[in-house]
Amino acid sequence: MDKHKLIVDSVVVRFGQKTVLSGGYITAETGVVTGLLGRNGAGKSCLFRALMGGLKVENVMVSIDGKPVDRRVIGRSVKYLPQGRLIPAGMTLHRAFDFYGVNYWAFVNQAPKFSRLYDSPVDELSGGEARLAELFLVLLSDALFYILDEPFTQVDPVNIDQVKALIRQRSRDHGIIITDHNYDAISTVTDNLFVIADGYTSPVRSREDLVRHGYLRAEDPLAPASV
Repeated sequence: MDKHKLIVDSVVVRFGQKTVLSGGYITAETGVVTGLLGRNGAGKSCLFRALMGGLKVENVMVSIDGKPVDRRVIGRSVKYLPQGRLIPAGMTLHRAFDFYGVNYWAFVNQAPKFSRLYDSPVDELSGGEARLAELFLVLLSDALFYILDEPFTQVDPVNIDQVKALIRQRSRDHGIIITDHNYDAISTVTDNLFVIADGYTSPVRSREDLVRHGYLRAEDPLAPASV
């Protein structure tokens, strides 16, 4: 398998006088699941939206395999699950899967209960059902890289292991970046971690890095300081 690498670097995002990111950075590599941690408002979603061209930024550099990529066509190589709803209200599930070029029945093979929801508009689904469908929609679509913003939010606890297994399966041939407030889930599915704090992205090599950047409490090895 050929290896591919995505690099997003030198991201600067400001809203008026407020600087959200002044040194945003993230990287993904096929065969690797990368986690991005950070407290609320740290700029995780801004970093992803800057990459995908959905946010006006002062600066951003995007490359794949060392070649600059125009953000206007980044969707050919990177598929993005946003924090909010992906599928428009009123669109049926099968239309959404057709739009992304994903076989709906390949999804049903892994989530059989959705066989009866083929013609269901997404706004008639529960929040957990909609999120699970969107996760499969993105992860089964044709791309080199996937970015998942809060993928475990609203997902039923009984489905979290299924989602993690799918992420692991797809990471064999794709690069995946995940951010989520479910620290236990993200820490058990990722191969490496970054943390955003004070406008900059830093690699996480030990628990002490998370404490130093204010993500973990010194007295608690698991619970985030604030999410």
